[in-house]
Amino acid sequence: MGNPSLYLALITIVCALRLQAQGSSTPDAVTVKDNQVYAMYGDRMEVLTENIEFPSDVVVNTNGYFAVGDGKERKLLEGEVIRNDGWLVEPGGLIQPVFDHVAMIKTQVYVVRDGEATALKDTMVFSNKMSINPDGTGVNLPAGNLHLVDGQLFRLDGTVIPAMDSVSLINGRVVAQRYGSVVPPLLPGQMMAMDDGTEVFSDGTILKPNGTTFKLHEGQTILITGPVFSH
Repeated sequence: MGNPSLYLALITIVCALRLQAQGSSTPDAVTVKDNQVYAMYGDRMEVLTENIEFPSDVVVNTNGYFAVGDGKERKLLEGEVIRNDGWLVEPGGLIQPVFDHVAMIKTQVYVVRDGEATALKDTMVFSNKMSINPDGTGVNLPAGNLHLVDGQLFRLDGTVIPAMDSVSLINGRVVAQRYGSVVPPLLPGQMMAMDDGTEVFSDGTILKPNGTTFKLHEGQTILITGPVFSH
């Protein structure tokens, strides 16, 4: 069998490398709870012991500050969750991209840079020849739209950001975000259908279009594909 000591040493090295690879895997999200920063792996949370770089060009530090690319550092607040796909979930259920973007909310267009939203004052022209006015009208908008629809999002180069809605269970009540705004909590016995066909019930039960069912736990937020806008 060869040198037993060498064989055992190789096994030890392989096991150590496997453990190292498991420990360095990218978490699903990062959150702050009781002023402590945690990495989230599904339902499991671990204290964040080293800075995390998400695939979405977001770097989260162990002190709870994060930045997108070369953007300004921001602090992750208590109860907020930053996902590895670049979406920020607030404790009240509101979600938004952490990267710079343009959003149509109700009757106003907002430009969001480093997390700070400013109402658009003048026509904004994008590199893809699209232009948007402060009221959401414009030129070369996504096909079929003469006017932007609530919840539509764009990167600063005019690229469409797929819309996402959310459903949260907060203090025993189901709260949802649709079209960029949080809707009133569901009343007992009430059901709401989301744009992708998901059905949400007031007791936290979620029925997916494929027939699978699960129930939200307290404090949980899930993202659901929002309205599909023409590109």
